[in-house]
Amino acid sequence: MAAKEKRGKKAQPRRPEKKWGPFAGGTGVAVWLNEFETAAGTRYARTITLSPRRFRDPKTNEWRDGAYRPVDLSAILLGLQAALDYCHSTPLPGEA
Repeated sequence: MAAKEKRGKKAQPRRPEKKWGPFAGGTGVAVWLNEFETAAGTRYARTITLSPRRFRDPKTNEWRDGAYRPVDLSAILLGLQAALDYCHSTPLPGEA
């Protein structure tokens, strides 16, 4: 009988640092704080993600990503501008 591999504790799910939305159709914008190790020590960087428009496929009954509609663009632009303002006004950990 093969030995079972020990698994560590389940990692806590990562959550965005800041989020705008969901807007109509499920679109949204999120800012993530990323931590990585370098030779100079721990560094931080931010990334921004866009949540896609979602719909349920009537044939398969599965959720799918769809293309953005013109009405979605104003909400996405608002979210992107808010994310940019947040990144410019909020220092990374360890910064003044």
